[in-house]
Amino acid sequence: MSRRVLILAPHPDDEVLGCGGAALRHVADGDRVTAVFLTSGELGLKQLPRETAWQVREREAQGAARVLGLAGVEFLRGPDWDLAGATARLAPLLRPLLQRELPDLIYLPHPQDGHPDHQATLPLLRRAWARSQLATPELRAYEVWTPLLEFDQLIDVTALMPQKLRALRAHQSQLVEFDYVRAIKGLNQYRGVLAARCAYAEVFKTLEL
Repeated sequence: MSRRVLILAPHPDDEVLGCGGAALRHVADGDRVTAVFLTSGELGLKQLPRETAWQVREREAQGAARVLGLAGVEFLRGPDWDLAGATARLAPLLRPLLQRELPDLIYLPHPQDGHPDHQATLPLLRRAWARSQLATPELRAYEVWTPLLEFDQLIDVTALMPQKLRALRAHQSQLVEFDYVRAIKGLNQYRGVLAARCAYAEVFKTLEL
């Protein structure tokens, strides 16, 4: 039976870094996978005006979504690095998307990840869900900046790694200062060797909504 999967990404590229392999696996299994970008990561292009940075990063996210096979993407354009301060404003924008998608499973950054916007994602989701009167979905937390200390689920993404890296390279503007390709290959290889006994893996922690 197919599932409805929603990825919450604080910034464009988090959807690939944290759970790109999982997204590809879900799509291959016939699941409907969509993504909501809580900010458009304007501070990742500080040299550009905010609206121009939005356009660049959203265009890159749409390109990555095509590689991943996502059924759709939405952009809430919350403030980069101040997602926590915008929770009250963004929750009413997220709520109708949850009601439309009716996700069985939601991926989001783990609450101890080392970026304030990643830490703010779960509280934002909880606030948006509180008045939705929807069935409670499964939550899986992914790792980006800070590896999970504990995890209870893993996915072998060895066969999917070339496609995941192709999706990551769609976020071209973010690869100038940081070698995210090397970083995520290293993290997924580490998880694969030590946790899954395979070449590459992604790990997740189940959360309570």
